[in-house]
Amino acid sequence: MIYLFMLGLALLLMIPLGFAFAGGRKPRDRRQTAMALHRDQLAELSRDLTDQRIAPSEYAAAKLEVERRLLAADALTEAPLTGNAKLLLIATAVTVPLMAFALYLPGSTPNIPSEPHAQWLARQEDNNAKLIGFITALRMHLATVDPNSPDGSQGEAYLGEALAEQAGGITPEALSYFKESLANAPKGASWIGLDQERLAQADAN
Repeated sequence: MIYLFMLGLALLLMIPLGFAFAGGRKPRDRRQTAMALHRDQLAELSRDLTDQRIAPSEYAAAKLEVERRLLAADALTEAPLTGNAKLLLIATAVTVPLMAFALYLPGSTPNIPSEPHAQWLARQEDNNAKLIGFITALRMHLATVDPNSPDGSQGEAYLGEALAEQAGGITPEALSYFKESLANAPKGASWIGLDQERLAQADAN
């Protein structure tokens, strides 16, 4: 039942396309459109003259220009419109909703099973264990180097980033490492941008 409703809705949404060829009127070509426009302009000029919105001299000059354009439009030649595109529009109005509907039929799309929760949980635990090991190694490394040295500054930046990743945000401890790293970083150090970005994020929060 739901599939019939979806098909009916898809066909209903294509109804506006039918207005492109409904009504039986023969479409105008470029010549007919231009001539109709200039005739409307002449009628508008006559109304303006009658209502005294323009002076007779202005009316004469404007009328002469529109008549010149009307003659030029009458000289346009092009192949007549035959309406052969109607069949294409009809085919499009029917085919597009049918193809869209077919995508929702059983078996029309590949069935990709979701990842089992146990596997996702095991991967998350493995990533957390690696992050904890990285943090521990950084703490041990910083305990053996001068915190005012470039090596110490770089280690402080990476430790602050690891702590922020572990907590899902910039903690006070991570913030202190970023500040110390920036204060001790040599000019042009590659991790200065990281320190500045994290400090800006902390100030924004």
